[in-house]
Amino acid sequence: MTRYLDIHQVKLDISQIEFDRLWLFLSEDERSRADRFKREYLRRNFVAARGNLRIQLAHRLGCLAQEIQFSYGDRGKPYIQDYNIYFNLAHSQDVAIYAICGDRDVGIDLEFIDPNCDFENVAQRYFSPSEQRIIQGLGDRNKDLARLAFYQAWTLKEAYGKATGQGIANILNAIDVSPLLEISGDKTISKTIQIGGWTLQLLSDENVYAQPSWNLNANYMAALCIAK
Repeated sequence: MTRYLDIHQVKLDISQIEFDRLWLFLSEDERSRADRFKREYLRRNFVAARGNLRIQLAHRLGCLAQEIQFSYGDRGKPYIQDYNIYFNLAHSQDVAIYAICGDRDVGIDLEFIDPNCDFENVAQRYFSPSEQRIIQGLGDRNKDLARLAFYQAWTLKEAYGKATGQGIANILNAIDVSPLLEISGDKTISKTIQIGGWTLQLLSDENVYAQPSWNLNANYMAALCIAK
């Protein structure tokens, strides 16, 4: 097995020329899925996300993007049979991110930081007591810091749920990511945490396994979960 971990970022707000180019890479099944979207921007986003996924995978597999054949797990997660390549994608608004790994399962999540999100009530309902305490403590000082901590926790849990195949609904209050939410000054104290056989971390310009395409806007939060 080859050890590598690629993290990529792409914009989904593509031109018609780029849309037409990526459309040629898709399977008939993917084209059918794209055509089921009633809103044109959702159709565009799907084509951009899947077309660029194929381009990144083809680079690692040494094949053409249109030659890739996806299979799907019980929860709909795509994989490529008979190849040692693990991947996951996430998208929010008009941005998509990808994690591609040569030897281990991986999950990734991306969320737009909604300034109108009622994050305090969501945290009280679904997060662990220690996560709630951190978010509440930050909120007493600065509500923007509390909102960031909420999205940090959410993306970490989502990435874990995607990597393990459990889905976020089953693990929201079952795992505790509070060590990655604690801050000293304006920086988090911990960079990674271990939960079972998995390593979780937030993705930033400083610690990402960065490709040249990585330049995440401050209005987004991203997290990675990878098998040890």
